[in-house]
Amino acid sequence: MQSELKFSDLADTTAEPAMLPPSADLWQRIASAHVARKRRRAIRRVAGVGGAAVLVIAMVTAGVIKLREPHAVDWQARAQALEMQLNEALAQRGLPMSVDTEEELERVDLALQSAYDRGANKTELVPLWKQRSELLSLLLAARQQQLALTRI
Repeated sequence: MQSELKFSDLADTTAEPAMLPPSADLWQRIASAHVARKRRRAIRRVAGVGGAAVLVIAMVTAGVIKLREPHAVDWQARAQALEMQLNEALAQRGLPMSVDTEEELERVDLALQSAYDRGANKTELVPLWKQRSELLSLLLAARQQQLALTRI
């Protein structure tokens, strides 16, 4: 009958653990690994700084381009303000708007309404509001100078 094999039988408790001598190139490998780690850190650092620089340049460029854009005029708000001023000027003097003026405003208003009805985009609406605003500005200036507009 065989006895069971135990760990204590395998382990020699009286002997010291075996110490293998280090290999001859151990320090060289340690130094190489250290240099490689330093190189990787330097590359990551440069890449991080470069990436941050590119991001800052992109943000500044976008900001500069945005600053160079001409300030957009809200032609709709301007037209509404001019219309209120024109109505006030007409009411103070008790003068009705001329037929030609009403027709011109009606034509622009119909073009605006048509554009809104078909779902026009901003590139089509802005020129119409600008035209309406300029017409109202001209009419207001004419009323302030008490000029009469005539159609040629």
